[in-house]
Amino acid sequence: LSETMVKKDDKLSRQLKKKEESVKVTVRCRPFNATEKGVPAKMRQIVFMDAKTNKVTVHKPDNVHGEATKDFTFDYVYGPDAKQKDIFNTVARPIVDSVLAGYNGTMFAYGQTGTGKTYTMEGFDDYEL
Repeated sequence: LSETMVKKDDKLSRQLKKKEESVKVTVRCRPFNATEKGVPAKMRQIVFMDAKTNKVTVHKPDNVHGEATKDFTFDYVYGPDAKQKDIFNTVARPIVDSVLAGYNGTMFAYGQTGTGKTYTMEGFDDYEL
């Protein structure tokens, strides 16, 4: 290997070692699909995403008595308008870079059927990166 390549590898290794290596939890609320868009108007949104504070707020569906909402905080939060490219660059790129540098890395999508795991990992057929 050339001296330049070795220096670049050493620099990347130092950068990767400086990063905090821990499990990061990311939540993404996918956009409504065609079936969900056709649901009667009496249905309303109960999950709200705040990417600035990394909080997800869940309202009780039948909140007729003013019950409190539930707030959850995560490492990253993305709403339905988030772009695949932005999510990839923030969440996946650091893992991919580490793997390419010879380290282990895992991305794991977990959730109920129909909640958007495949959409988050692959996007729609017409998405742009």
